[in-house]
Order: sequence, then structure tokens, then C-alpha cells
Amino acid sequence: MRFGIIGCGAIGSFIAQEVDGGKVENLTLEALFDINFDKAKELAEKLKKEVRICRSIEEFLNLNLNLVLESASQEALKSYAFKIIDSGSDLVVMSAGALADDDFRTELFEYVKRKNRKLYVPSGAVAGLDGLKAFSNVKINKASLITRKPPAGLSVSGKGPEVLFEGSPKEAAVKFPQNINVAIALGLAGDMLEKLKVKIISDPNVNFNEHNIEVESEAGELRIVLRNKPFPQNPKTSFLAALSCLEMLRSISRNIIIGG
Repeated sequence: MRFGIIGCGAIGSFIAQEVDGGKVENLTLEALFDINFDKAKELAEKLKKEVRICRSIEEFLNLNLNLVLESASQEALKSYAFKIIDSGSDLVVMSAGALADDDFRTELFEYVKRKNRKLYVPSGAVAGLDGLKAFSNVKINKASLITRKPPAGLSVSGKGPEVLFEGSPKEAAVKFPQNINVAIALGLAGDMLEKLKVKIISDPNVNFNEHNIEVESEAGELRIVLRNKPFPQNPKTSFLAALSCLEMLRSISRNIIIGG
């Protein structure tokens, strides 16, 4: 499959180098695009194989790519998603927070179905989405996500633990767009965006990104605590988020898939 990446920041760079190194079978990195051309050029120079560095989204989408990774921003996803689908490519979405917008999400999901394309949302910095997807077939009574990060990961300062937010995933995605993609992934996987309660805590006493997930349903209960190391190049996200994207790409390219 011909593969392209939009957004050459921490996650986009990690994925580019993994694919370039042959870590994903049947996937060939063909092109990079970033509104900061120098960032894309810098990434391309680190790769073993030559890739096209595109100066515009139109140039990028004219390359007949089979699969595109969006790893840029919520704004980029909203700007490019429909064009990507129109170009005949399937789409992997890292900025899942954009899907908190009901109108955008509904329109995009319907458009993907109409065009007979596929849209993939990696699990990101959390685990257990397979269980949540199974729970979505029955009534979910209660669901919560408590996220705790060092202040630097939330772009704040503070001497002690501080609750920065309590509310819905949709509100969290607006107020913390670079930190709470996990809430949208959880809400969509369990079909529970309206029921999920989110709390975000800044805590200078931790050096990890913690996500505490609790779900109660007719089929049972799920409790998960993840303590993820921040991504070395970007403390606002977890290393696990990049790894989840890599694993999804591997699943897409495989003939045998375990878990679901």
C-alpha cells in the first residue's frame, strides 16, 4: 500500500521512521506533508528511502495514496478529511478530539460510508477499547475517565495537584485539544460520549501520564489504570499513543488480526 503522512511532529516522525525501517509489512511511505515545509524536509532527511515532500495538500493527494495518516491537529483533520476520502485514500486519525464535534463527526462518518472508504481511529494512550466495543452492545450505566499529568504536559504551572477540568468529553476536547483524544476514543468505542464523565488533573508529583478508566454495564465492569511515559519529543502526549498508531497500521496491512 502507498502510504502518506500529514503532520511531521512527534507522532508523524515516529511513524515515518518505523515504516521507513520496514516495521510495517506491505506499507511503503511515499509522501510527507506539513504546513511547515522545513519540518517535513527535516524528517525526510532522516529517512533511508526517498520520499516526496509536498508543498500543498493538493500535491499530496494527487499521488494516488492508499492510506493516509493524519497526525497534525484537530484543525487539520477538519480541513483535509473530506479531501482525503475524495482522493480515494483510507484515513487513519490521530486527532480524535475533532470527532467531538457532532456535526463534523456525523457528516464525515456518512461520507466515508458513501464513498466506500475506511476511517481508522487508533486507541491512542489507553487500552481496553476491545472490551468497550463489546460493552456497546448492551446498556452502559456509568463511565468515567480521570486523567492525571505533570503540569508541563498540560501547559500549566502549579505547586500541587489541581483539578483543571470536570465535564464531558466534548467540552474536554475543546479546552484541552492536545491532551484528551483518549476521551473521544473511549466515548466512540463504547458508544457512550454522552455518558462518559471526564476529570483532568495537573500533578507536579508524577512523571507519567495516568488514565484511570471505570465502566459499569449490564455485561460487567471494566477498570483500567494506565501510567504512560510521556512521548520524549512531546510531553503533551503518551508514547503509547504513537505505539497504538503503529500497531493499527500493522493490523491494516496484515492478513491475520488478533483481538478486535
